Amino acid sequence: MMASFRALMLLALCTGIAGCGTPPRPVNVREFPLTGEILSIKPDKSEVRIKHDDVKGFMEAMTMWFPIKDPRVLNGLSPGDVVKATLVVTDEESYLSTIQRTGTRPPDQRTPAPPPPEEGLRTGALVPGITLTDESGQALSLSSYRGIFTVLTFIYTRCPLPDYCPRMNAHFGAIQRAVKAQPALGRHVRLLSISFDPDYDTPARLKAKAREAGADPAVWHFATGPRERVDAFGATFGLSVLREGPKGQDITHNLRTALIDRDGKLVKTYNGNDWSPDQVVGDLQALVK
Repeated sequence: MMASFRALMLLALCTGIAGCGTPPRPVNVREFPLTGEILSIKPDKSEVRIKHDDVKGFMEAMTMWFPIKDPRVLNGLSPGDVVKATLVVTDEESYLSTIQRTGTRPPDQRTPAPPPPEEGLRTGALVPGITLTDESGQALSLSSYRGIFTVLTFIYTRCPLPDYCPRMNAHFGAIQRAVKAQPALGRHVRLLSISFDPDYDTPARLKAKAREAGADPAVWHFATGPRERVDAFGATFGLSVLREGPKGQDITHNLRTALIDRDGKLVKTYNGNDWSPDQVVGDLQALVK
């Protein structure tokens, strides 16, 4: 009798907490209405590129790729379609949960899709030099990192989507913790986050972002430089930065992270945001002997 009572109590408790074994709902879930024009859809329907209007209360109009969790929401849609959608944003990710066609632009009025990014440097190629300004307002030359292994990525501090620049910052934070916990790595590895938004990302803003990310200047710097120079440098890794708006303030970009060896040569490029900090740490451990 007592066992049956306990089983009933457990069942009631599980029901009250949304079910035993049910994954917890992501915290800080926000939903925003989004309207715009579809420019392209990936063959596996995992992402859709939309030139969207202002997302009120969240971000300005721009062109960007949006992740799709349920490929069925893209059924029957194609480039040139004008749509309304629901943008879901949590602390860790963003995606479109619904998409509905509201019209279709005639072929001669459609927005052309941006060109694909350049292929970038090949493994083993010498990485070009660049001199930047770090979060303390000091000059930082990539050549000063010779003799150590460098992991660098590209971000901008006002990036709104959690699975873009904020994820890169979180990944670098995890790499920094691993590097500092292993003396063999700590002596030979440095991290560098380069902003391609120098007009906004002043040293003061970079310093605030570095503090927010927990960056230890002995390991990890935030830096930037003249827009054209940073864009050209990023393009060598396949970084693509598109700017819209009267002052180019609306930024669309992909993600590129690179591992550079002691001699300034490219070891590996990590595309997008699918890589993990453990993957990079493992690659560093294999190199640092």
